[in-house]
Amino acid sequence: MGEVGLYVEGKSIIHSLDPRVKLLWFVFVLAASIVCQFDGSVSLFIFLSLVVGMALAGLPLKRLLLIIGYSVVFFIVTILVWASYYQDVGRYLFTFAGVRVTDTGLLVGTGKFFLIINPIVSMLIFFSTVKPYDLVQVFSRIGLPYKAGFMLLLSLRMLSLAVSELRNIMDVQKARGIEVDSRNPFKRVANLIPVFVPLVIRIMGLAWELSITLMVRGFGYSRERSYAFPLRWSSRDTLALILIAIFYTGIIAVKLAGFSTYYMIAGV
Repeated sequence: MGEVGLYVEGKSIIHSLDPRVKLLWFVFVLAASIVCQFDGSVSLFIFLSLVVGMALAGLPLKRLLLIIGYSVVFFIVTILVWASYYQDVGRYLFTFAGVRVTDTGLLVGTGKFFLIINPIVSMLIFFSTVKPYDLVQVFSRIGLPYKAGFMLLLSLRMLSLAVSELRNIMDVQKARGIEVDSRNPFKRVANLIPVFVPLVIRIMGLAWELSITLMVRGFGYSRERSYAFPLRWSSRDTLALILIAIFYTGIIAVKLAGFSTYYMIAGV
């Protein structure tokens, strides 16, 4: 794990790409997912391209499996919700949980599911392959104040610290004999008070110490910031961006033209 809990050190082709390429990759994924949100059979190709990207980046498979595992319930709920809207539209497939699922409802449900999952996986690749130091540069290079990038990096760092502090506080409270968990949801909320009160105090202390440090070092005095290791755009980045643009623009174009993988296979 990296400094912000997401970055994975590596020398893969994805790691070596300019962070701006990976940010534009996310934009293309989001745009293609929006266009294909009513046809999961096409959105699936976007998801598969991200799986290939994770493989090329050498990211742990458990990260992708973790996302899929946590999204199973969301997937089922999404399918049922959208299938209920299209029970009388399309060809009947099966009945699940009392809902009449048709091919149209299934396509829309999976499309809406990938509309959420694809951008999440894309951002996972972004934060897992971009060094925390480079995050600030990315936002500066696209025209945003460097303070915006620094605040994003700081929020990610504070989130990582908050999780670490939460675990430490829970361990300490358990050692004192204080119950911090319960099967009763109302009792569980009450048990979290001795955990979150010290956590809030600790986070406020860290924020105060950080603000003093930044003030002493004159952070924000200059409108522009220099970097010891500036980002450099290479021909490899240009080639990667062209390939990304061709692939996702092609998906958008064929979908806008009315193409559907499912209907092509089904011969409809």
